[in-house]
Amino acid sequence: MEDKSEEYKKYIEKQSEKTLDPVKRKKWLGEEWQLKIDGFKSEFNKLKGFLTPEKRCLCLGARTGQEVVALQEMGLKNVVGIDIVPHDPYVIKGDIHNLEFKDNSFDFVYTNIIDHSINPSKMISEIERVLKIDGIFFLQIQLGLNQDEYTVFEIDNPIYDIVTLFNKSFCLGIQRINSDGSPNFAGMNIELIFRKDQKLTELYEKYGNINEIELPEKFQELWQEINLPIQNKKLDSSKIFEIDKREKILSGLKNRAYYLTRIAETYDCKNILEVGTAEGWQFFSFGEYARKKEGLVISCDPRDVRSKSHIDEYEGICYFFNTTSEFLGKSNQVNDIDLFYIDGLHDKGTVMQDVLNLVSKQANNPVWIFDDFDTRFGCFDDISKIITSSPGFKIWNVGLTASGYPSHQVMINARFDVKG
Repeated sequence: MEDKSEEYKKYIEKQSEKTLDPVKRKKWLGEEWQLKIDGFKSEFNKLKGFLTPEKRCLCLGARTGQEVVALQEMGLKNVVGIDIVPHDPYVIKGDIHNLEFKDNSFDFVYTNIIDHSINPSKMISEIERVLKIDGIFFLQIQLGLNQDEYTVFEIDNPIYDIVTLFNKSFCLGIQRINSDGSPNFAGMNIELIFRKDQKLTELYEKYGNINEIELPEKFQELWQEINLPIQNKKLDSSKIFEIDKREKILSGLKNRAYYLTRIAETYDCKNILEVGTAEGWQFFSFGEYARKKEGLVISCDPRDVRSKSHIDEYEGICYFFNTTSEFLGKSNQVNDIDLFYIDGLHDKGTVMQDVLNLVSKQANNPVWIFDDFDTRFGCFDDISKIITSSPGFKIWNVGLTASGYPSHQVMINARFDVKG
């Protein structure tokens, strides 16, 4: 979106109204001044182990600057606040969609005004740009509360509406600010914490997101020969006949298998284990990747419906077991797995069981990827529990299925330790 467009000008004018409102400003600078400083200190104290004096901090949508003052009073010397309307000496003029700071400038970024963003994906891309590697973004939002007339970005589910917009960061957690769900002093009731990751940054800067990546010829061949006919049948069964819609869905689907191999490459994965082989599109795509890494791919499925035309081609690289993850978990031939791709049954309890079956096969720093992280499946509860107990997770919106439903995948880069 061009900053100088009429729509953007109207947006800026509208958002400026709130900050310039004399009644609000009198309250912010008077009876609420110290209340908000104390409130922000309480919120930032959750991260006091990270917020050491040398950290450089940025507050977005800071209005009259109480969050800036709070950080300064906590001992942080380098704190910048920006808003459409400046307020000297704490807040300079700035645009949350076009931050006038160099790449990798800040250790910590905070905001509670993402709902006032006209282009949240652009806002988040700017936050990730100015954050240093391992920098923290602390976001607080209103969810399910009465929002004001200045709200532009309506959030229904932060998992899908917010977390998927991050390309370079792991989400470290999503939680209620207060255990009873009530809002804090600023009217926020949910908080999310993100950490910019070196490997995710490398992945995105080299390949872009799943919609932007270019599919090499061999992976295009695997898609066309194995999966495209299946997806066209599914589109027909779902009565999706509109050409533009079909092409959009297929365009999103075709990149999935290759993109997973780029995750494997970025995290230097050699040995891969897949649960749920089906016709083998992902299985053989992993095989094409593993061939160059001198690695191997192990997969299991109670049914063997693999594309026969590629079995011989990947002999000695791709090993298929006509069984379940329970068998692989007990096998002495399966060890030191760097990447697990779980795409098996969708029922509640099945993904959790797959993880429990396979934890003994983990390498030192494994990548786990879970398909079908969508509320329509029972396994959504399993994956939710898994990511909640993890040190951080990345969620991709991987487009629409051939049935027309949104589809999401989750990645965790950590070992699971199961005791007892």
